[in-house]
Amino acid sequence: MNAARDRGRGEGRGIARWIFVLLAGVLAAAASAVAFAPASFADLALERATRGRVRLAEAEGSIWHGAGRLVLQDVTADDAGPAGAGMALPSRVRWRLQPLPLVLGLAQASLSFDGSPAAIPISGSLSELRVGAGALDLPDIDLSRLGSPWNTIRPVASVSLRWDALAFRDGVPEGRASIELRDTASAMTQVRPLGSYRIDVVGSGGVLALSLATLGGALQLQGSGRFTARTGLSFNAQAWADGPQRPQLQSLLALIGRREGERTVIRIGG
Repeated sequence: MNAARDRGRGEGRGIARWIFVLLAGVLAAAASAVAFAPASFADLALERATRGRVRLAEAEGSIWHGAGRLVLQDVTADDAGPAGAGMALPSRVRWRLQPLPLVLGLAQASLSFDGSPAAIPISGSLSELRVGAGALDLPDIDLSRLGSPWNTIRPVASVSLRWDALAFRDGVPEGRASIELRDTASAMTQVRPLGSYRIDVVGSGGVLALSLATLGGALQLQGSGRFTARTGLSFNAQAWADGPQRPQLQSLLALIGRREGERTVIRIGG
């Protein structure tokens, strides 16, 4: 009896030891997988935070310390498609993600761009992503891959981005930003440059308000609109030409909108 009982206890301890070894191995494998998670995992998080409108391509490194290229997707498309299908920014982005805050369901990271010494703080949770104020200047880039109406005009411009602290909720940012398109040119006309333009963006209550103004140039643009995650983009603008280059721009004006009096009306969305 005692021998049988001792043998049973020994077998029980042996099974418990194997279970412990198995669990330890599973936990070690899980910890290793997290520690060496590829940088491409950052694309999944970015896609979720921006509803697929910003993606990450050419990712390298790990989820904790990596680099890649931000890709802006066509915001008017129902399906933005895979990363790389939109317009890739020429400046690569690098990030560092702190692991400990993730235990509490929080994110804490920093971003930096090639040619921009200042790091941009990123923080948030599953319901909100916060981005610190920053700026980014880009050389001449082809904007045609942003979708309508850019793919019709096929513009090239130097782009300057400036933004205050932003909070992304349900894919729509809260805060203020401005985009300047400088010395814009188009493959549809020989007039170069067409002009320089400024787009102001203000996000509040899940709605993005947009306004377009001309800073200078032969082609004048003025407009306003709004964007929500539910209704998409709605934008109305007017275009007209001034100065001696006006005759050369008539074909471009006819291409980008409908003529109403002395101006061309451009409507995007509802």
